[in-house]
Amino acid sequence: MGMKDLWKTNVRKPGDSLFTNARKGDIIVPVMGPTGVGKSSFINSYLGEKSKEKATVGHDLKSCTAELQPFFKDLPPDESGKPRRLVLVDTPGFDDTNEADSEILRRIAVWLASTYGTGTKCGGLIYLHDMTDARMRGTTLQNLHVFRKLCGKENLESVVFGTTKSGKLTPEVFARREKQLSDGYWKEFKKQGAIVFKLLDSHESARELVQKVLDRLKEEQHVLRIQEEIVDVARILPATKAGRKLKYTLEEIMEHQRRALAGKPLTPEQIEEHERKIATVASQAEELKLSLGQRLRIFFHLA
Repeated sequence: MGMKDLWKTNVRKPGDSLFTNARKGDIIVPVMGPTGVGKSSFINSYLGEKSKEKATVGHDLKSCTAELQPFFKDLPPDESGKPRRLVLVDTPGFDDTNEADSEILRRIAVWLASTYGTGTKCGGLIYLHDMTDARMRGTTLQNLHVFRKLCGKENLESVVFGTTKSGKLTPEVFARREKQLSDGYWKEFKKQGAIVFKLLDSHESARELVQKVLDRLKEEQHVLRIQEEIVDVARILPATKAGRKLKYTLEEIMEHQRRALAGKPLTPEQIEEHERKIATVASQAEELKLSLGQRLRIFFHLA
């Protein structure tokens, strides 16, 4: 087994979803963001009512997308006449209701690794954000931080932020929130060339957002940092930038829960809830923990 195949034993598990029907010239565009932000709805809006393919949409905070699901759309040939196909990928959020965040990251890494070197290209990334959420919640921020590490700084220019549920806000409120995000949480992305698109609940708006991605296509292949780390360097998941960032954010969540337990008087139910969250997050952080030997291998650039 060559080095570029080591991810199949380092990270992959039996039953994982892989990209098995790649065509040369496929343009892969992952659609990412927190659970409930509208990723599946956006994909369905883009495909249109007549499409035979439909992403499963959840109507509450419970996620319906635990695996990565590709959806296909034929595009006009390129300038040389070669056929093209768009592959929009519905992805689970890192705050999935049924799966651990560490498991979600592993599944995303495995699926993306399976696309690497297949004659396809990552044409860009769409990251959706719910504009009706007035504050950047902890899980939302965690999604964004891990997403950034997964992409790598050199790929931030290919990100298009789609602002969902924008039509529920007045133009003034929308403009204020977009400015707050652009000046704060999205500042580094925009500094590298990322753009923001006001997404409305319509087929036309979804198509316009995707066109923004296609208009920014470059000849050279976008290699996401997680692909490079998993495939080229053969790192295990906890040793990747995204894995380490996720572990750090999980530890921050645990500390927040511990401070809440030590704070004002709580009911037995509240205490039980905080302790349950700490135990859940602690087990996820443990899965992303590196042994001393693994840390030494990374230090000496052996993994």
